[in-house]
Amino acid sequence: MANPNDEIRDAILRHLYQVHRKAKSPKSAGIGIRDLATELKPAGYKQQQVASNLDYLIQKKWACEVIENRTFTTERGTTQQAEKRTYKISDIGIDHLEAASTYERPDTATKINITNVHGVTVVGDHNVVNTSFTDLSRVLNDMRTAVLNSPKLTDTLKLETVADIDSLQSQLQKPSPIKSVVQALWSGIEKAVTAGGLVELATRAAQLLAPLLL
Repeated sequence: MANPNDEIRDAILRHLYQVHRKAKSPKSAGIGIRDLATELKPAGYKQQQVASNLDYLIQKKWACEVIENRTFTTERGTTQQAEKRTYKISDIGIDHLEAASTYERPDTATKINITNVHGVTVVGDHNVVNTSFTDLSRVLNDMRTAVLNSPKLTDTLKLETVADIDSLQSQLQKPSPIKSVVQALWSGIEKAVTAGGLVELATRAAQLLAPLLL
């Protein structure tokens, strides 16, 4: 017997896909939980059902949560922090609904028995990485998220920077990353993240990248 929750999970994922498809920028590709529940209410789904099944999709990487840190000034003139949380379909969810894509990247960890490759390991999200750069890989993952959420960067610069971060992550999969490639990629990434106000992440990454920048 099919899981009764699969119907609502499919409805949620397909709605997130439509939001993503109609978005005019990466920043507008997500939707708030209340708006999502309102859109699915005519189909008979309650907000609790939407929330619990959306959480499941996020845990399974079919969807993802985007947190935007914002500030606002109160009537008394003080500055307050406020988070804006939206939800969007992930690359895994898109590949699932579109069945196949030329740009779909296979999961390296499932295609290669990395226990036979000296000096590499698997870190979060099944990323294969040189054991010398596991901390750097985690910092780059944080940087990727921060770049996408940065209000100081244009959508074009976000796209270019994220592509360079992904390329740098690919170099870190190699037992011996190519220094010239790493240095060229990092040059562009560092300028962008610094312009986006992500100085702390840039500093941490630069320190961990030091052996490849010499």
